[in-house]
Amino acid sequence: MTTALASPVAFREKAPEPLFGEGLPPASALLLQAKIKDLKLHLAGTRLEKFIHQLNEELEAQGISHRPECYLSDQWGCPSGVPVIGIPFYLADQNLLQIEDALGAGAESERDIMMYLRHEAGHAFNYAYKLYETEDWKKLFGDFAKPYLDTYKPHPFSRKYVAHLSGWYAQKHPDEDFAETFAVLLTPGSNWQERYKGWGALKKLQYVQEVITRVGRAIPPVTLDERDMDVAQMEETVLDHYRQRALEEKIDLSIGDQLDQDLAALFEPETVGATGADTLLRAERQALIHAVTQYSGVSRGVVKSVLDHLLDRVTELKVTVHRDKARDYTTKLTVLLTTLAMNYLYTDKFFDAD
Repeated sequence: MTTALASPVAFREKAPEPLFGEGLPPASALLLQAKIKDLKLHLAGTRLEKFIHQLNEELEAQGISHRPECYLSDQWGCPSGVPVIGIPFYLADQNLLQIEDALGAGAESERDIMMYLRHEAGHAFNYAYKLYETEDWKKLFGDFAKPYLDTYKPHPFSRKYVAHLSGWYAQKHPDEDFAETFAVLLTPGSNWQERYKGWGALKKLQYVQEVITRVGRAIPPVTLDERDMDVAQMEETVLDHYRQRALEEKIDLSIGDQLDQDLAALFEPETVGATGADTLLRAERQALIHAVTQYSGVSRGVVKSVLDHLLDRVTELKVTVHRDKARDYTTKLTVLLTTLAMNYLYTDKFFDAD
């Protein structure tokens, strides 16, 4: 598991997070004004082929003949009822990946990519065989027609669900519960029989194994190839894509200066020649976002917005850090971020101001 704790050796100054285009390599900056469809992106010949090949090998090892069609899209996804897998377009181009990194988005690692592929393959398997229409599926996972909400309030460490993607994602919706269960079973070396022994989730894993044994080699009744958003249809520019994504992730915090006392107590007073606390927040940005979303179930957009607010405030307050205490600051920041995010998740407020 990745943690947000940074050693003093790893702590280093980073330049301020760039705005759109600022600080990008020339080749990446040129792409910002291009329409995504005009980039002629494709899977063939990219590193993504290796991951798709690995996914297919894992499916074969489980006795599954169905191979979901993969395509480049605006985000990870599997259109409801359609057994295909959309992969974010930026993963197919190195220059686009540099934009992701420069904007602090943190492109998916190889491990992340495989986790998402296994998850989406679970959706595809579910849709290809219409499992969600069967009584056994409904009994274990729930109503497929249940409203799909962007936000959900998970119960951390619940043993009724498997743990695969961060944020207890299996608890979001019955469809996601199945996809996560399938992903765990598909993962080589997951040892799910032992790991989930005594858990309510074990019955779900056993069900998925039984279904694979029963229909894995059968021709699926659904073979549609309808895509939500194919990269060839994306009229927006790369810049517009990132602006829209930033807008969708932005949360109206309405916190103002109400955390200033906490930040002043967490960090050190302004001292000539000292390192600004904003340097630490930028250096640990991705680790902090990952650590908080991993276990809280709070959306990345909320955590990112809170962290951006804290960054603005420590910059305004001009508080500083001692380099040899980097681990201590990062630990306290993780606790502060988690507390604020969890308050927001369960009360729709970051704190009670009354």
